[in-house]
Amino acid sequence: MKKIVILLTIFLSSQAVFSQAKKSSFDYTTEIHTKISKIKVVAPEDFIGELEDLKVDLENFFDHKRKVCNGEFSSLILVASASKDGGGNKLSDEERSLCFRELKALQTTYVNNLFLARKRFLTWSFEKNIKSLDSEREKAIKSLQGSFDKKGLGKESR
Repeated sequence: MKKIVILLTIFLSSQAVFSQAKKSSFDYTTEIHTKISKIKVVAPEDFIGELEDLKVDLENFFDHKRKVCNGEFSSLILVASASKDGGGNKLSDEERSLCFRELKALQTTYVNNLFLARKRFLTWSFEKNIKSLDSEREKAIKSLQGSFDKKGLGKESR
């Protein structure tokens, strides 16, 4: 449990470099989690615009998180036995594994929520196209019926 808390602390502190508009790293991480959660309930009419706005933020976040997990950023010295010559700025194998599992869980949630949103969008789009197709069919039938009614009236009058 201590490892999780330490890893979360490292992750949140490393986010300070990456956070937007002077938001705390915790606020930024919370914001990303909230955005991922809201994907699945995006209105189909707004799906494309919302997804474009979200895509860049999430790609940047995932890239940064991947770099944190790989140890490309300095982190806090976690153990007292870590040397002071720079050996303490890398994650242990266990911490690295935990970091990547967290990233994987977040990306899995993103993919699943994106699937639900896309499914809703496609269903909405399909239903909209079916209504349009049905309307065109009705217009064509009325047009045909009208043209045959006119020809039928012309023959009876002779």
